Amino acid sequence: MSLLTPDSHFTLPLLIFLFIVSTLVACDRTQSVSLTAEDFRFTPQFVTVSSASPLTLTIYNSGREVHEFDSPLLMYAANISAAISMKETGIVLEPGKSVQLAMAPPPGTYLYICRRKGHANMAGTLFVK
Repeated sequence: MSLLTPDSHFTLPLLIFLFIVSTLVACDRTQSVSLTAEDFRFTPQFVTVSSASPLTLTIYNSGREVHEFDSPLLMYAANISAAISMKETGIVLEPGKSVQLAMAPPPGTYLYICRRKGHANMAGTLFVK
């Protein structure tokens, strides 16, 4: 008996299952952006994403110095885990460590900086359209 015949008991459940799976795959449109904190800059310095989909932001410290990632407005939109090392000045990133943030920021321009002493020019911008 073929699964595609009208009298099959498996045709409708199979079609429903395939529809659900394809819908779930199509709905997962999370954007992923990776930033690298180097000695003494963020790469890339400018990033543009869409506000239509959630964002996963990964920040990796490839430098030899401890860096911080701070963006007060952007942090407000983020789901920050208790395991992430936070200070009043932002997320602390030890050399060789990374952090991943999930968020859904509204349209806008978000500046991000490193607030460590001597890192004044370490900044970037996230554009959410």
